[in-house]
Amino acid sequence: MVVYHGTYMEIKNPDPLHGRYNLDFGKGFYVTTLQEQAEKCAIRRAKSEDGIPVVYLYDFDDSKLRVLRFDGYTEEWLDFVVECRSGTMKTHEYDAIFGNIADDFVAATVDEYIRLLKKNRVNDDVKRATLYQLTFSIPNDQYCIVTQKGIESLKFIKIYSPRKG
Repeated sequence: MVVYHGTYMEIKNPDPLHGRYNLDFGKGFYVTTLQEQAEKCAIRRAKSEDGIPVVYLYDFDDSKLRVLRFDGYTEEWLDFVVECRSGTMKTHEYDAIFGNIADDFVAATVDEYIRLLKKNRVNDDVKRATLYQLTFSIPNDQYCIVTQKGIESLKFIKIYSPRKG
């Protein structure tokens, strides 16, 4: 499958060990199957860093990887993202994690849920309401590649700069 990585800087060798740890699926190299999503990310990040947007295309074969897959905004997805974004995720045995991305709308909803969790104000009704809110978000996806074996499953195709449109 073809995957995309949108950024503002040159990446000669993708690396799962660098980057922020408190992202949706933890520290890793993030790609998406959605070209438009990668382009928007590249343009947004380039603007905030005063750089040039670039998108990397890779062929990605995850057939020999241990992949944790989330199908939509589920309770399991929410629990996993909360652990990762809160910095409380323990180690796991996966090479990559696949699921929906917490874009601006979703991130705000998840952040509010985390805020309520920290105040011990979450019950089953709050969790269900949070998941219901997420049903209104635009479909998207991401892979977080967390091991070197996962990185080695990426084969570079090309790089381009998207229009800033």
